[in-house]
Amino acid sequence: MISDELAKAADTVSEAIKQTPEYRGFTERKKLANLDPETKALIDRARDLQTRLMEIPEEERNSDHAERLQEEYEEVAENTAVYEYSRAEALYMTMIQEVLGRIIENVDIDI
Repeated sequence: MISDELAKAADTVSEAIKQTPEYRGFTERKKLANLDPETKALIDRARDLQTRLMEIPEEERNSDHAERLQEEYEEVAENTAVYEYSRAEALYMTMIQEVLGRIIENVDIDI
């Protein structure tokens, strides 16, 4: 359980995040994607392909299977809506990682 002071600080950070262009850009792209089932399906397909590509062991990254997955991902990502959504998501997640990284640095959680 966190203290009231810490909860308020977290709420303040959350509200500040919601004011960023990264957050607003991502939520706008997400809203547009959810309005179009075809775009949403393509985004889901791109995510699935990304996950499958990341799960390929290092020694198999140059295999025919990996190349086919990469080609399929690139084909899906050529769709403008998928590309714009993926870009907005990446910018938003990078910003979140930077915020979390700063918190971790400031509270000395080194291993």
